[in-house]
Amino acid sequence: MAEPAARATTESDEQRARRLAWERARIAEADEDIAAGRVISGDEALEWLDRWAAGEDLEEPDLRG
Repeated sequence: MAEPAARATTESDEQRARRLAWERARIAEADEDIAAGRVISGDEALEWLDRWAAGEDLEEPDLRG
């Protein structure tokens, strides 16, 4: 498998640390939602996103769990 291309960045070490901490927190939150069964199917997600992108005023998706 090919290696991803290197990206030029102006992100400082402190900014990178904050971003990575934020990303880890979001992943932990997602893992908790999945474990609790708060999920929707991929098809449901795509349908909701299509409607949202078309400008419909939508409520958040109904999550099971």
